Amino acid sequence: MFPYALRSIVLLLCVASAQALTLDEALVAAQNYAPDLIVSRSGAAAAQSLTLSAGALPDPKLSFAIDNLPLEGEDQYRIGKSMRSIGLMQEFPNAGKRAAERQIATAAWQASSAQYRFAQLNVQRATTLAWLSLYYTQEKAQILDAQVIENQNSLNLSRAAIAGGGTVDSALAAQLETQQLADARDDLKSEVQQARALLARWIGPDHVADSVSGPLPVWQAQPSPEDQSDQFSKQPDLHAASSQISAARAELALMEAGKRPDWGLELALQRSDMGQNQAMVKVSFDLPFFTASRQDPKIAAATANLQRAEAEKTARSAGYRQQYAELNAQGDALTSQLQRLKQQTLPLIQKQTELALAGLQSGKANSNAVLEARKTKRVAQLRALDLTSRLAAIQAQIFFLTGGH
Repeated sequence: MFPYALRSIVLLLCVASAQALTLDEALVAAQNYAPDLIVSRSGAAAAQSLTLSAGALPDPKLSFAIDNLPLEGEDQYRIGKSMRSIGLMQEFPNAGKRAAERQIATAAWQASSAQYRFAQLNVQRATTLAWLSLYYTQEKAQILDAQVIENQNSLNLSRAAIAGGGTVDSALAAQLETQQLADARDDLKSEVQQARALLARWIGPDHVADSVSGPLPVWQAQPSPEDQSDQFSKQPDLHAASSQISAARAELALMEAGKRPDWGLELALQRSDMGQNQAMVKVSFDLPFFTASRQDPKIAAATANLQRAEAEKTARSAGYRQQYAELNAQGDALTSQLQRLKQQTLPLIQKQTELALAGLQSGKANSNAVLEARKTKRVAQLRALDLTSRLAAIQAQIFFLTGGH
């Protein structure tokens, strides 16, 4: 099952054929295949396991001792003439250290979990962009296929004209267009192979079909300027940065707790050479006297790491704002160009093509004008599709930047 956010991406309005891959299917395959997710998932699981032992007391130590063992005389090496003891020792780090260790482990787990969600978001975005690239490349193939049919009709007409005593100009022009279309189809074949390889990078080679199909994604409305900061704050990458700040603060607390002494307790049972049982209680304390050369440098380093973590989060947030502004600027330009091409340029080219055909039929123009107009039309149609593809990619990036989480 998809997360709820992913369900808003795809309108499930049609069923794909057996050979075609829908965006829905591609996203499911990516969640199950992408190696990036396996790495992040394992890291999060490891960090979660460490939270179970964080802040725990050190393992107790069991000790055995022999005191006053004779090394000379008639009782040499006789254990019965020595003091024997068995003891149990437990160290107790101060409460500040143990609390800081728990905070560090929790923050590391939260950061790893956020990084896993960030990896999921990246995989979803990359898979969507790869699917869209293959989708629009296939659309280009349909335009070229239509041009090939028109070219074949021109070749047939020119051959018939030559058979009727006409000139060879039209046939030569049609043959030249055939070569140009062959070059264009070779370039397109390379684009299809590259797009399919990019999609296989995220969903695996076994899931890449010969083609993609299904509905195009429907993107959510973009946030208003006053809501942008809230949208960015929900990014998993920024959540990870916040967790790293928490870990840095806990690390600083751990270093500061080093100025407070730890202590230890040891209990032992002893048996003297006279057979007398005795008990021993021992308490030890750390003496953090030389803090200027021991604890203080560690505290300074932890403080610098905290400042670095805070600066990194600020830089990431600024990067998101910059990326959002750049994508919107690019999207506005593409939208303007696409509208002008569809509303003004393509109608003019269509009219030019119709006039060339009319001139050919009336004998006032040759087929070269028709072929040139058709070429202009093909170039404009491919450009319109290219603009549409680039605009769809930008809309996808904006969606994942502001709402895809």
